[in-house]
Amino acid sequence: MKLAILGATGRTGLEAVKQALAENHTVTAIVRNPAKITLAHDNLKVVEADIFDEEALKSQFSGHDAIVSCLGFPPQKPTVTGYLEVTKKVVSAMKSSSVSRLVVCHS
Repeated sequence: MKLAILGATGRTGLEAVKQALAENHTVTAIVRNPAKITLAHDNLKVVEADIFDEEALKSQFSGHDAIVSCLGFPPQKPTVTGYLEVTKKVVSAMKSSSVSRLVVCHS
């Protein structure tokens, strides 16, 4: 399966990447800062994108079987608004990219 994982530099996201790779899935880690991913694997592609930019997400989601969202926001930010806004962008980008599976593990 070809997976796009959001929040891949956080604890949960990195674990999702590792487990997906261990199961021989192809993974695109969509991150703010690619330098934070030190993991290397033939089935891993790391790309930089703004999770609040629907167009950027569309281009990264295209061709994937599922999206895994492991996003987390720092406590000082308005988390409810952040999660809501990101989820709207993700779902809209998924529809435009013909991706129908979403796994959400926000923390």
